Amino acid sequence: MANVDSKLKVAELDFEAIKSNLKGFLKSQSEFSDYNFEGSGLSILLDVLAYNTHYMGYYLNMVSNEMFIDTAIKRESVVSHAKLLGYVPRSRVSPRALIDLEITPVQNDSNSAIAIPRFTKFVSETIDGQNFIFVNPATRVVSKNLSTGLFVVESLEIKEGQPNGITFSYNSQTNPKQIFELPDIGIDTSTLQIKVQRSAQNANQETYILAEDATNVNENAAVYYLEENKNGKYQISFGDDVIGKALVEGNIVIASYLITSGTLANDLRDFRPLDTILNGATVVTTLVSASTSGAAAENIEKIRFTAPKAFIAQNRAVTKNDYIAIINREYPYFEAVNVWGGEENIPPVYGKVFFTAKPLGGYEITTTEIEFVKNSVIKPYSVLTVTPEYVEADYNYLNLDVEVNFDPTKTDKTAGAIDAAVISAIGSYASTNLNKFNSSFRVSQLSRAIDDADQSIISNDVKVYLEKRFAPDVNRILSYTLDFGTELKQGTTSERILSTPSFMYNDDSGIVRDCFIEEVLQSFTGVESIDVVTGGSGYVSTPTVVINGDGSGASARALIVNGAVKRIEITNPGAGYTSATVSISGGGGSGATIKASLEGRIGRLKIYYFDTQNVKKTLNDNIGSVDYTSGVVTLNSFAPVEISDAFGTLVLKAIPTKRVFSSIRNRLTVLDITDPASIVTKINAVVES
Repeated sequence: MANVDSKLKVAELDFEAIKSNLKGFLKSQSEFSDYNFEGSGLSILLDVLAYNTHYMGYYLNMVSNEMFIDTAIKRESVVSHAKLLGYVPRSRVSPRALIDLEITPVQNDSNSAIAIPRFTKFVSETIDGQNFIFVNPATRVVSKNLSTGLFVVESLEIKEGQPNGITFSYNSQTNPKQIFELPDIGIDTSTLQIKVQRSAQNANQETYILAEDATNVNENAAVYYLEENKNGKYQISFGDDVIGKALVEGNIVIASYLITSGTLANDLRDFRPLDTILNGATVVTTLVSASTSGAAAENIEKIRFTAPKAFIAQNRAVTKNDYIAIINREYPYFEAVNVWGGEENIPPVYGKVFFTAKPLGGYEITTTEIEFVKNSVIKPYSVLTVTPEYVEADYNYLNLDVEVNFDPTKTDKTAGAIDAAVISAIGSYASTNLNKFNSSFRVSQLSRAIDDADQSIISNDVKVYLEKRFAPDVNRILSYTLDFGTELKQGTTSERILSTPSFMYNDDSGIVRDCFIEEVLQSFTGVESIDVVTGGSGYVSTPTVVINGDGSGASARALIVNGAVKRIEITNPGAGYTSATVSISGGGGSGATIKASLEGRIGRLKIYYFDTQNVKKTLNDNIGSVDYTSGVVTLNSFAPVEISDAFGTLVLKAIPTKRVFSSIRNRLTVLDITDPASIVTKINAVVES
């Protein structure tokens, strides 16, 4: 009988298993059948062989991982795979702001028009002891207003970053592939401008544009190609006189761009010119929109996710994912994008494609951005008969009230350190699961993430509130509809729908009061209606409708059509119900399911204020309604005089009944970490018995 140890074993990769296999193989040979491996020098040789085998196995495993975009760990490997898919990872993105300029020239100024050159510098306010430089990415020409004598620049776009430039001289001997590395880290490639000068003796320059679709490039096209190299830097290259114009010996390549701080310069609001725009002139700047959309360069996971989708789109927009991939590629200022066809819209609108987006580091998108995306990003790629239409994102802002119990005997961390770990865990969960469309927020998953924040955490309790933010048009009587998109809990004495901050409102005597909105408390009474969810089949006689709950007296009867339950009629609503379940029995059929709705499904909102004696007074006892089932809150004929908020924003906070919220179409569940009220924690030290 053959010795099984003489067979080669190649499946194990563990060091000890490899060494054991080698011993077994040698022992199967007659020369080493009774050899003592443990106490001999041969054991050292076996260690070396096992180490070498283990090392090679690990190495080959890592090599095989790096061969696929799904499993690669090193950034240069993921970038290389993305390059094969025609995808260039997004660079760091400069925060952008919009400002108006009013330029008052000196008396008798003769200029009828002036130019604000590219990269004119503006300086921001000081944040944490640091100012940021912003520049306009393109030259802007403005004419003098003949009636006022002023130069007025409206909505000038400025981007954060230090302007930089570099020149390369082309030598075919030292650089036959025409590849030039941009040496700086933190480049915003959307600001990259490439010009090619004929030679040191000939100053004529030609501007080259980025080639994004090789099928549209001929041998005379002045284009350049951009990619990220293995060093994590960007490099440019040129054509070969077949796909793009090649460089000529002695050409000088001039590259200019911004080096940006990314997210550090978001949410700045005060800017003043640093460079002289017009000699002797007075320049007044007015903020149009604060700096936003600054972002870090795409990380490995983002590249891994986006590159295949961009490849599938193939520079045409047919499916929803095509639109999303093209918008993300062509306009890197959105954190989240969603697209749906007209047939999916409510109500359906055929011949249109709808899109929505959340900007990087903010929540509002300007009209200029919307028009640019529609006309310059989507239309060149979309089907001719399909019209793109923007839908404003509908944000559900989360407020989390988290209570955590931890055992201090199981950790050396303080309550403050546990608190920091919990907040960090919530932030990590939010970055992975929130602020994106077509995703779900699950309280159970968040609770698990909090438990995993530290081994000493025993339990946690998460209370969830939802906020709707809107900016009422002051001094106008208007109605507003706020759709929370989920079932809302009816208010109680301690928890109910409330508004914040205060707002000024005229009472019946014309006196301006400092007011708030709150839900009017009410109680459920009888069963208002019973809806048929599924009609079932096979019913030959009228079945019995059974109503169970904490009230009494409710009754109903079923109407049968063609063997199925068609409708349920209430014969007595009963009274005292706060919950009720309904079922069908008898009648010879099966499969019917029904659902009860209680009276009090529609709630009421009121406006109140505190008088000079700090007594709560009602100003309007019916300013709006709450549909608890659908989650729709309506304000009717609402006319505030002023909102006690710098941006005129009013917030309504409600309590959802469900523990799972989905972000579909234009609805987006977000956690605004800039709002200190978004996460409230309470940390308790509890010793487990």
